[in-house]
Amino acid sequence: MKYIFVFVFITAVLSFISFSISSGDILKETELPAEDLKGIGPLLYPAAFVLQFLISTFYFYIKASIAALAGMGIIRIRGRRGEYRHLWRTSAVALTVPTLLLLADDLLGGIIPFATALSWAAALVYIWLAAGYYPKKAPAKRAVTHKPPARS
Repeated sequence: MKYIFVFVFITAVLSFISFSISSGDILKETELPAEDLKGIGPLLYPAAFVLQFLISTFYFYIKASIAALAGMGIIRIRGRRGEYRHLWRTSAVALTVPTLLLLADDLLGGIIPFATALSWAAALVYIWLAAGYYPKKAPAKRAVTHKPPARS
């Protein structure tokens, strides 16, 4: 769990830096008088960072939960054993590179074509590969019928 919060914090900081750089242009385009903008300035950045962190955390948890559900299907297809809680942790780690891909796409202005589809594909490939390390399902036990002892 620490990993998720640290990772989301780092991505939120990078996203916040991007917001901070572009916020000057956004504020100039508003129709509010400059006096009103100076009054909310000290509140704008901390509130934006907290909001960015909360939304990013919520979004990452939702993505990890959906990826874990897909992982449940993957381990069934591959004939492996696993529980949802294990797959959720695997999904959280598997979403690291795809999340960085989406962050890079956002910071570069959306130049990566099909970034969302690529990120989900990468996450599912990671989960598919990780499922290979899960234990195999035990073979199905056959019902043993007991024969009565032979009478002599």
